[in-house]
Amino acid sequence: MNIDLATIALILVISSIFQAVFILLLSSKYPGVDHFGVSCSFYALGFLFVMLQGSNANDLITIVLGNALLLLALIFQYMGLVRFLELPENRWFPPLIFGFCLLMLVYFQLIFDSISLRIFFVYLSSGLIALLVANTLRKKRNALVLRQIPILFFIFVSAGIFAVLRAFYALFSPPITNALAPALFQVLSFTGAFIINIIVTFTFIMMINERVSSDIRSAKEQFEQIFNLSPDASLITTLPDGKIVNFNLGFLNFTGFSQEEVQNKSLLELNLYENPADRERLLKELAVNQSVDEFELNFRNKNKDIRICSVSAKLIIMNNTPHVISIINDITNRKNAESALIKSEEKYRFLTEFASDVIWLFNLTQNKFTYMSPSIFQLRGLSPEEAMTENLADSMTSESLQRVRADLQKNVKNFIANPKAPNTYLIEIQQPCQNGSLIWVEVSTKYRYHVSGDIELVGVSRNIDKRKQAEEAVLYLSYHDQLTGLYNRRFYEEELLRLDTPQNLPIALIMADVNGLKLINDAYGHQMGDKILKEFADILKNECRHDEIASRVGGDEFVIMFSHTDQKSVENIIKRLNAAISNVRINHTILSVSMGFALKEDPMDDLNDVFKQAEDAMYQHKLMISPSIKRATIDLIVNSIYERNHLEVIHSQSVSEYCQAIARELGFEAEAINQLGLAGLRHDIGEIAIDEAILTKSENLSETEWAEIKRHPEIGYHILRSVNELAEIAKFVLEHHERWDGCGYPKGLKADEISLQGRIIAIADAYCTMTTERPYCRALTEAEAINEIKKCSGLQFDENLAQLFVEKVLQQEWPQS
Repeated sequence: MNIDLATIALILVISSIFQAVFILLLSSKYPGVDHFGVSCSFYALGFLFVMLQGSNANDLITIVLGNALLLLALIFQYMGLVRFLELPENRWFPPLIFGFCLLMLVYFQLIFDSISLRIFFVYLSSGLIALLVANTLRKKRNALVLRQIPILFFIFVSAGIFAVLRAFYALFSPPITNALAPALFQVLSFTGAFIINIIVTFTFIMMINERVSSDIRSAKEQFEQIFNLSPDASLITTLPDGKIVNFNLGFLNFTGFSQEEVQNKSLLELNLYENPADRERLLKELAVNQSVDEFELNFRNKNKDIRICSVSAKLIIMNNTPHVISIINDITNRKNAESALIKSEEKYRFLTEFASDVIWLFNLTQNKFTYMSPSIFQLRGLSPEEAMTENLADSMTSESLQRVRADLQKNVKNFIANPKAPNTYLIEIQQPCQNGSLIWVEVSTKYRYHVSGDIELVGVSRNIDKRKQAEEAVLYLSYHDQLTGLYNRRFYEEELLRLDTPQNLPIALIMADVNGLKLINDAYGHQMGDKILKEFADILKNECRHDEIASRVGGDEFVIMFSHTDQKSVENIIKRLNAAISNVRINHTILSVSMGFALKEDPMDDLNDVFKQAEDAMYQHKLMISPSIKRATIDLIVNSIYERNHLEVIHSQSVSEYCQAIARELGFEAEAINQLGLAGLRHDIGEIAIDEAILTKSENLSETEWAEIKRHPEIGYHILRSVNELAEIAKFVLEHHERWDGCGYPKGLKADEISLQGRIIAIADAYCTMTTERPYCRALTEAEAINEIKKCSGLQFDENLAQLFVEKVLQQEWPQS
């Protein structure tokens, strides 16, 4: 049997739309009618999305949203029925089922695509909701709609059982391609949905009609009593001209007219309607429903005052003529109060329950909290009830409590003296949290009188802990050196002004300067230099007492200042520091610090002059030890190079010997020969800063790696230049990779722009490199190396020097062109 389920779905959409429109047009004074109408709208939308299934681009919308809407429609149908029938409503079960079903739909659509499991969870959820409706209906005992209850009960029980069976059938039957596949259960599902939808809607409409009829009968039976005894305005008018044929005393009191003024007049003639169109609306609703309950409109009394009224009216037949009996309830005061209350409650609820700040009330007279907003949990981890049991001493630290009590005493006096003044105050306090930590809070307070006459404090507490931490961090950085953690120059200068008083004399300044820091930076990089500075800073932190204030005032300069001292005490401090420095061990370098001091003993002395004296003493000490430290550091650098590459020892010695041999052939003096030999021995000292992996790499170097290699002459130059006696050979080392044709590095010098010593080292270095086995190339024979030198003469090498080297030093023939 070939059944087009899309057509059935279309019929369901159309029928659901008509049902929604019809239900929503009914009187909504009964609870649940609107919900039931909305459920029909959701059914229409849900089946519309079911019709659209099949487009891969819209699968998420058509499948997930379509099924979710159908389930939501059933939930709203449940809400409409239970509220209309005034049954107890289960408020947690339907949302729980809906949320779980929606989660499963998304999961088995986007993450693990399974139509069988989607069908299972959709039908299982629908079945559970249907059975919930049936179970709720079973408890109804209202005689007005008792006849419809068994019908609805049977329908929802049947639908629930069918849905559960369909759900489990989906797990054990072959999966269908989509929801519109003409499978037996799908046909039964769509057809059943159509039939059940029609029956349930029709039954619901019947219940509404029966309830309306019951209300009309009840109103008719009680008419006489209400009309005569009601304090509200009651009247009977003819239809359609609206002539007043009867009225009660309440009507005269309400309108302000006398009996004679009202008799045989219409409400229009009395000009009671503020908007005459309201009468037409009222009559239209009467014509539709035969009665109107709580129809709101505005009336104007004899004094032209506008009153908001609720009119309950009903059509009756008197003497075969249609009449309207109306009861007018003046609800002006109630409406104004409700409006004010709603606005006040909305503002209050928003401020207290949805604000991140904590809002609280504290009764100063009774010394207790009377209100605490829920956001106290986010602030301190306490529930409002727990926070309200605290007293002031429990709610803040002792230091904060002292300041708060002092402010309270002063502020309460000001408030009593002038209650109408703003009386708003701001204070920052620390409060304990549930987990034991402390948090900074900004508290804004205002004083007022409670209705009981007690003085009440209205407060707003705001979390400023991050702001305080940021302020503390900024304050710390403004007075501390970021690298070493010692005080910085700004703190030093301010502290110096504070100390510079006669009461603190004698004042001592110790000036300290790290020796060879630039040499270390050039050789090992600034990270090693920073490590040296931090090592010395740690020594100062450990060795200086609380009254001995150490500061970093420059790149490698430190100052220690303290008061109430003498020369012997200062010398002991320096000895203590030197002892700690001597115990520091750092690979391939030396921690050395030059120190000098001066004392201010006369109040008339200028501390700037004392600083200069300490600086001069430090520089004098530096001149004595710095050269030896630098030489020792260079020796450590060279040893470090030799340790990581043993071939470098042989290579450097060979280059040095060849350089001296060339120098002798050129007639250099002995001192110059020794200088050139030393330059050859130290020509590759700059390689200390180059990664060993690059130096020993057997493959071709990348552009970045080659650029790194080309840095070593310049690094070596800076290292050697730091020692006065090596400054001259530093230039030779800098130029030993320049080429005769100007294509060398680092400066691109050419021909005679290159020093003679630099050209000599270039030839000796190249020959030794070519004749030594390297990871990246084999060793050349002497003849091959000589041919290569010949080939590069005039390009890389000075041709005259190259020929002299081959013929005089190597004692080989210069190859013929």
